[in-house]
Amino acid sequence: MMKKTLLLGGLMLSAWFTQAQQRLALYEEFSGENCAPCAATNPGLWTLISAAGNDTKVLMLKYQTPIPSAGPIYLANTIFADNRETYYSVNSAPSGSMNGGALAHPANLTQANINTASTGTAAFTITVSNPSYQNAGQYFTATITVTSTGAATYANLKLRSALVESLHYATAPGTNGETDFHNVIRQMYDNNGANADGQTIDATWTAGQTRTYTIKGAVPSYVGSAPATPAINFLAAWIQKDDTKEVLQVGKTANITVTKPPVDVTLTSIGISGLKCQLPATIPHTIKVKNTGTTALTTARVYTSVNGATPTFQDVPLNNLAAGATSADLTLTALNVTTAGVQSVVDSVVLPNTVQDYNDFDNVRSSSAYVLNSTAVAIPLTFDFETANTNFSNFVSYPGTSIVGIIKATSQGLGHSGSNGLGYFPCYQLPQGSFGYLIFPKTTMPAGAKAIDFYTSYAQYKATDGTITGDKLELTYSTDCGTTWTSIWSKANADLASADPTGSNFTPTTASWKKWSVDVTNVPSDAYIAFKGTSNFGNNMFIDDINLRSGAATGIDELVAEGSFKVFPNPVSDLLNVSIDLKKASSVTYTVFNVLGQQVNAPVTKSMSAGTNTATINTNNLAAGMYYLNVTTEAGSVQQKFTKQ
Repeated sequence: MMKKTLLLGGLMLSAWFTQAQQRLALYEEFSGENCAPCAATNPGLWTLISAAGNDTKVLMLKYQTPIPSAGPIYLANTIFADNRETYYSVNSAPSGSMNGGALAHPANLTQANINTASTGTAAFTITVSNPSYQNAGQYFTATITVTSTGAATYANLKLRSALVESLHYATAPGTNGETDFHNVIRQMYDNNGANADGQTIDATWTAGQTRTYTIKGAVPSYVGSAPATPAINFLAAWIQKDDTKEVLQVGKTANITVTKPPVDVTLTSIGISGLKCQLPATIPHTIKVKNTGTTALTTARVYTSVNGATPTFQDVPLNNLAAGATSADLTLTALNVTTAGVQSVVDSVVLPNTVQDYNDFDNVRSSSAYVLNSTAVAIPLTFDFETANTNFSNFVSYPGTSIVGIIKATSQGLGHSGSNGLGYFPCYQLPQGSFGYLIFPKTTMPAGAKAIDFYTSYAQYKATDGTITGDKLELTYSTDCGTTWTSIWSKANADLASADPTGSNFTPTTASWKKWSVDVTNVPSDAYIAFKGTSNFGNNMFIDDINLRSGAATGIDELVAEGSFKVFPNPVSDLLNVSIDLKKASSVTYTVFNVLGQQVNAPVTKSMSAGTNTATINTNNLAAGMYYLNVTTEAGSVQQKFTKQ
């Protein structure tokens, strides 16, 4: 009889776990304080989420993202928002995911969606304890109790945890006018500290089995800077299958009191930037730190790694740096550099007042020093941006005022002549007025004529209202290690463009590469020559196949009379006439490309004499639409658009 009673009790317990646990759905929203559509959407979304009865059906958690640009809430701590944005492949805001499902616009969320997402038996129950603060709030721990409602084995099961705060600002912190931000994630944790990836938990569970997990961390200094009234703070935890991204259950605390750590430090800047033009080079190295705790700081330890090498450390005095204060420059050991190129430096500050700083998300910064080789090289000097090209270590990408210089990129078949390597300056993403360089090796310039040949591919940006924005590319040189630069060639906007304006992120096509040849005869010997790109927040520019050589410039302008390239009739039905005025005899090849950059006819090559020349291109086999006619000569190419009717 006793065995039957125990068996019956076990069956009843199992039934309770498998039938009684309602699922609490998790809705994750990606928003932004500079996002106008977010401001239009969020009030209605919050009205829906906070409707009567929904507190037992759905929990909304919000990530502030840098879409379309970074605002102060996001910038306070970019790490976890970037992590989750990447996890879900977020590329627009506002966007939302219900229980880890496909992203959708929050305006499309309905009560029926919430009801469906919360229907059915939850795989787990989750209880989150209030934080237990240690060492006067230097860090906290919290216990998460997880009970399985059924027997199951899972792959890639993660427990993620977050500190959540609702914010209110008297004045909007961003450009979209929003002043209220509900349930914003402020930090994420695992069992060791801050970590957006969460912690891996047990894969196999029996019905009714309970396990406990611990999270550990600190309350960031920015929490409480713009609290809602009344203040709303809570811990949330959810279980997610990383193989499918499905969220199986979420839990939260009630409103909690937060305690910030008394000892907290932030690394605010590294001072090593600039150019050096001699080897070996000694580069001064300084940092600044801010006391983001409540106790005066007397000391901290700084670790430094150069080019990925094992870090070295030094202890620096902070001289009773007051709470909220930022230090003057703190001098560290200078960097001794023996090789040219970019020197990547990572500094991290730890152990303020010899105490562990659990708010370490703001303790690390990186910067770069740029060292140019002082030994001049002879010309010719060629650079095609391909992997096998050994010259790249001598060409230095220098950011100037931009976050990047003109960098080496690799993309299958996008380079000139279908190559994979090319130079790239991302004006599509760079703020107006920012500029960067690609600096050539120091060059010995012989007597006589000299020129630089190169190819560019560029399109201006066209906004939805039809406004067109362009950028600028220059060739410059410096004789004083970059203190001043002299421009010797400059093209901007339509003069630089080799493709039609576009509202999309421009990438080259076969037809969009344009050759230039620039006279550099008057550049002083041993000068540093550089390409300089200046962004007007337009579109991407590309460079390829650079050749610094002896001899006169041979650009297309040296061969084709300006404005003489004409096509007619346009639109054309069958035969396209081409007229071009050559300054000297040359072989000329005519090739037609479609708007995708695909060649659509057999090239026509003719030997032409000096003066006005005409040719006829048969377009009978072309479908109606827009095309580009490329005219290629020994001095470069020109392009003209035409329409087949």
